Amino acid sequence: MFTETIAFKHWVFEVPSKLTRKIYSNTLCGYSEFHVQEFRSYFKYYDEIFTTEIKNLLSDLGIDYKKDTFLKLIKDKSGNQSFVITFQFLGSMVVNSPERMLEPFILNELEYEPITRKMSIAFYQVEETLIGKDIIYAEILFRVM
Repeated sequence: MFTETIAFKHWVFEVPSKLTRKIYSNTLCGYSEFHVQEFRSYFKYYDEIFTTEIKNLLSDLGIDYKKDTFLKLIKDKSGNQSFVITFQFLGSMVVNSPERMLEPFILNELEYEPITRKMSIAFYQVEETLIGKDIIYAEILFRVM
């Protein structure tokens, strides 16, 4: 399967986006839409909460941004709420920022890159494969303000 090189901020991905897109097209809905009752209203506003930049990036990676893998609610020490949406895609990644990551593939703690005042993104690769390809996770953090 052919791969594409996609650069975003300090990440560079080698992805078989057509294969990832095919996997998403065979998925009826995202995990959260099916399992998380309190977030049903969120699914009405996909197009508004994702920036064009993030929608384009996810599409380039082969991800259907309406079909998340997992959604979780988090609270910081001040009691402010945020939620994190996780997506999976196939490929490999390199971080072109040595000061940000000494180990080039596996992170112990995520460093979110700000996109807007309310949204940040992080990527991590796990030691799993799907049909012989590595799995990368994209986590998008939305701050509720």
